[in-house]
Amino acid sequence: MNEKNVAEYSLLCEKLDEVIWALEGKCNDIDCDKYMYQSLLKKKYKPVLRHSYSCILSLKREKAALLRLLSMAKFYRFRYKRCDVCKNKIDSLGKSFAIVSFTRPAELKDRKVYEWGSAQVHKTCKIKVKTPPGWKTWP
Repeated sequence: MNEKNVAEYSLLCEKLDEVIWALEGKCNDIDCDKYMYQSLLKKKYKPVLRHSYSCILSLKREKAALLRLLSMAKFYRFRYKRCDVCKNKIDSLGKSFAIVSFTRPAELKDRKVYEWGSAQVHKTCKIKVKTPPGWKTWP
């Protein structure tokens, strides 16, 4: 049951990322007005292509629906984390969520590899994160 919830949560998060990406102006929807005038472009017309003329309202509705689905009780423990600095609850899909990454070199059978670690914090707590000894903060 838990694996099913994790798979469903990750699928919904991927869809939400795609919708947010489209709302930022990088739409890949074939029904969008951005793609409706391709035949005119072949005829050497230069129409003004305005993104999100026809698809912005449906994308906003879809984003709201996905956020409602992701706020269900079965996804609560996947969505909400504890800040590593202040120990308060943090929404991993919210705007105040940040990940601070650390790397350090390690050797594995005569190969140089890098070990990765992270801290999940609020954006305001980001400056309070201390880098562990021997690790470097990843930008």
